[in-house]
Amino acid sequence: MPRRGTFAERRIRLAGVLDGSRAMEVAHRLRDQGDAALTLDFSAVQGFDAFGIDVLLRELSAPRRGTARVRCCGVPPCLAELMRQAGIPVVPSPRHPRWEP
Repeated sequence: MPRRGTFAERRIRLAGVLDGSRAMEVAHRLRDQGDAALTLDFSAVQGFDAFGIDVLLRELSAPRRGTARVRCCGVPPCLAELMRQAGIPVVPSPRHPRWEP
C-alpha cells in the first residue's frame, strides 16, 4: 500500500467497443481513482463510436481537482491526434497490427 503523498500507478485495459455508455463508465472509474496515476490501455478496443470518443475526450480534458492523472496508450493514430489536441497525454505503444501497417 502506497504511503500518503505518493501516487499509485494503475492500468485500466479497455476492450470491446468504446461507445457513449462505456466512455461514461470509464469516466466514473477515473473519478473513483483519487490521485492515482492511470494508464488507459486501448489496445484491446475493437471499435470506436463517435459519441463515445466525444464523451471520453470531454471527460479526459476537463480540469478537475483531486482526480487521477491519466495517460493513454494503444490508441489509433486518428484518435491519438484528437487526444493530443485536447491536451491529453498519449504514450507511444508498441506497433499494433490493427492500427499501423
